[in-house]
Amino acid sequence: MKKSSNKQLLMNKTGDEIQVALVEEGRLAELIIERPESRRSIGDIYLGRVHKVVEGLKAAFVDIGQKSDGFLHFSDVGTTNEDYRALIEDDDDDDNGGAEDGDDSPQAARSDDEALAGANIKQAARSGSKKPSADEQERAEKRQSYTQMIAGKLKPNDSILVQVIKEPISSKGSRLTSDITIAGRFMVLLPFGGGQVAVSRRVIARKERSRLKKLVRSMLPEGFGAIIRTVAEDQEETLLKQDLEKLLAKWTQIEEKLQDAAPPQLIFKEDSIISSVLRDSLTSDVTEIVANSPVIYKETLNYIQWAAPEMVKNVTLYQGKLPLFEGYGIAKDVESIFSRKVWLKSGGYIIIEHTEAMVVVDVNSGRYAAKREQEENSLKTNLEAAREVVRQLRLRDIGGIIVVDFIDMLDQKNAKKVYDSMKTELRNDRAKSNILPMSDFGIMQITRERIRPSLMQRMGDQCPACGGTGVVQARFTTINQIERWLRKYALQHPMKFQQLDLYVSPTVVEPLQNSDMKTELKWFLQHMLFVQVKPDESLRSDDFRFYSRKNNKDITAEYGDI
Repeated sequence: MKKSSNKQLLMNKTGDEIQVALVEEGRLAELIIERPESRRSIGDIYLGRVHKVVEGLKAAFVDIGQKSDGFLHFSDVGTTNEDYRALIEDDDDDDNGGAEDGDDSPQAARSDDEALAGANIKQAARSGSKKPSADEQERAEKRQSYTQMIAGKLKPNDSILVQVIKEPISSKGSRLTSDITIAGRFMVLLPFGGGQVAVSRRVIARKERSRLKKLVRSMLPEGFGAIIRTVAEDQEETLLKQDLEKLLAKWTQIEEKLQDAAPPQLIFKEDSIISSVLRDSLTSDVTEIVANSPVIYKETLNYIQWAAPEMVKNVTLYQGKLPLFEGYGIAKDVESIFSRKVWLKSGGYIIIEHTEAMVVVDVNSGRYAAKREQEENSLKTNLEAAREVVRQLRLRDIGGIIVVDFIDMLDQKNAKKVYDSMKTELRNDRAKSNILPMSDFGIMQITRERIRPSLMQRMGDQCPACGGTGVVQARFTTINQIERWLRKYALQHPMKFQQLDLYVSPTVVEPLQNSDMKTELKWFLQHMLFVQVKPDESLRSDDFRFYSRKNNKDITAEYGDI
């Protein structure tokens, strides 16, 4: 199929799983997946119960009915304290200000912990060890005052209305806010906005910004606020009014449900994955929207007939013989999500490694270059790698701290070119990020907004053999542990000629059987114990189990390894 320089939205339903792919220039750029057991919770609103308040963390833990308590930072607690809001939010005036568009929900416009950390790193680099000014001290005192005020208001067992702004990741619960927002196609409703109206910074024309603000202000009921999204630019009043009416109707339903609700309880569920993606990804440069399911096709058509009727002609029901992703040539891109190595056109490659604290990307040239050409080839590979790194961050939905180890370059101007290229590529990413210039060691640090587990975490299971490390213990190390266990057991059980069964992985049985002296005979001569080795495919290569043949009891943990 012919590749296009425009964007395509491909909606693939297989069984209970829905996959939505954003294709740019014929290559997969983003992939969103939803399964019944892992439905997205960003934007969901709960009536929660405060479990505990930890002033030292400036946070409360709220029970919303999930496995782990949600985390509610004091800065995410709704308040009318305007002085504090001025400290934590960007200024928003009619001439300069505005709110950033969200990622796939308005909550994505909030910077997560890692992004904030990156900003703090950058600020610290600028300010050095300079003493805080009087204004900075005053702001710090206001923050402290606000912390104490919120800690005094939040009490254990209190009911509180909260919204999920970051999904549970690993053992951490959902990140919550009590500043409730409801996302629409053209605007985001702020039920407690107090009449504030902000416009996306991506709407540049001052006249249009002013028109949108005046228009939406005239429509909003008293006490409500709104964030006007980029797609509202040049839209007619009728469409904006319809969008607002839908949002107000949702808020009315929330208020009605709250009257009889008891915490913890789900009060409002975000739109389906199809509506959410169309709401946030449907832009004028999307030239084709394809669904392989009649149900999804109908839902898509209904939404676009209202939101962007001029794009109805771009919606089609897939009739191809090949599976949808195969037909559009992106099946291999989907499979590559699990690959550590990603090849570059120049012959180089990048290696992507996930650790507990961060993601590390290593850039390699992949081939030998003559010394006089080394700097030029390094620059070429690094520039290509910068583009591919950003693509992989979007594709795999990698968030948090990312460290990229580029190929060393001697010329600082070349390092600046790579940094500028990375910044340019990140502008196309809807998730917020911070980036630091390349260090003298060729290291570049990035923080990217993380509101849900990465795609690799959601689509993959931890390897049972290596426990997720990518490395398994050497078989001879396991044998050494077994022999230490036997020595300990023999010392504590002087009674000779006891009978034991040893269960190990088949991969460990092989070196035991191929030793110069039969292992079972060697252990008998050393410890006067009858040990019979038996393979067990359920065991990893770093594990073993000893059973007493007398009563068939597992005695491994009783004596342990030393």
